[in-house]
Amino acid sequence: MLILSSIIPSSAMATKRKVREQEPVNIENKKRAKMEDRLSDLPESLQLHILTSLDAKHAVQTSLLSRTWVSMHTRIPVLEFNSYSFKKLRVFDKFVCDVLRHRDHSTKLEKLTFNRSGSCSAKILNSVFDYAFSLGVEHLSVNLQQSRNKTWPVFPVASFESLKRLTLESHSHMICPYLGPSSRSFKSLTVLHLRHALIKDPDPFSGFPMLESLTLEDCHLCMESDKTLRIHALRLTDLTISSLWNISCCEVTTPRLKFFDYKGHNFPLLPIHEGLPVLEKVVIDFNGLCYRRQEKLMFDDLMAMFYTMKNVKSLTLCSSVVQLLSFFPDELVRRSSPFRELKELKMDFTYLLWQNLFERICERSKETFQVPLDVKSYLLKNSPDAKFTFTYPIDLK
Repeated sequence: MLILSSIIPSSAMATKRKVREQEPVNIENKKRAKMEDRLSDLPESLQLHILTSLDAKHAVQTSLLSRTWVSMHTRIPVLEFNSYSFKKLRVFDKFVCDVLRHRDHSTKLEKLTFNRSGSCSAKILNSVFDYAFSLGVEHLSVNLQQSRNKTWPVFPVASFESLKRLTLESHSHMICPYLGPSSRSFKSLTVLHLRHALIKDPDPFSGFPMLESLTLEDCHLCMESDKTLRIHALRLTDLTISSLWNISCCEVTTPRLKFFDYKGHNFPLLPIHEGLPVLEKVVIDFNGLCYRRQEKLMFDDLMAMFYTMKNVKSLTLCSSVVQLLSFFPDELVRRSSPFRELKELKMDFTYLLWQNLFERICERSKETFQVPLDVKSYLLKNSPDAKFTFTYPIDLK
């Protein structure tokens, strides 16, 4: 009896222990099944919408959440590849090739984003471009640290007809073969953003008949004799130029231009063909280095730029531009302001105390800092009712 009494309790305890060990597994399976049911109950369009908010790596990982999501990532209309999600670039490159190879090719690809650090090979870059254009992508955005062959891929002209938005950014200068009149296959392109592009064609944008927004950031004009950039785009409404190198003249044929943002190390001649009758907003900044002997020449170039923008309604001048104007108070009194349609004038001095662009610096402490009234008076001479806004330097706020 003692033996039986000792055996029975031990066997019962073993059974209870086995049940307790299985309970967490059963509970976890029930939770997983319940979650799978909830995911499966969602409309497919909503499931795809959820996945489009993730980059490609995380989108693929969702295949573990539910049986119905195993292949869902192969049908998302947006692909975003980011190398910073990977510890090794070769693993990232293999992942990109695998995703493109296993993707459902019958699904429309609306947008493809490719961000890669390090030195990118022509092979992986060609694979991305080739796949995007073969499926008629509408929005292509590529950001590289550098490319080994220093040029963007070249593809047959018929490949670009569906493209509406194109962003090509690199941390080092790269040749862009799509610029020039020969690129008329971009029949639908409305937005073009180039960073560190080498521009070799004297008329690089005439091949984009539907272009509405153009951004040139740290681009370089690569023409030995002619340093004139021609922007011939009859539908262009937004133009942003930031640090365009090796340029002395910028000829603009943009009768529909409404917004112009210029930031550079000089103020190039700006011949305007057909005028700028609907110009609404202009932002001008200077980020170069100006020695004292160059100040008058820079001042005259800035004045010439002003006269090409006489129809503008809203004008924003950053601190460096206002400083340059303030060096010549007598000239401001003598000259007539070209701005007769001005509704708003803004002076943005946010980064004044961080800049060192001139040999003679306007040092202003919290006690002595004042709005440059002579410059304000000149700019509003023919638009006295325009609203005036001043942004103080960060350190003075």
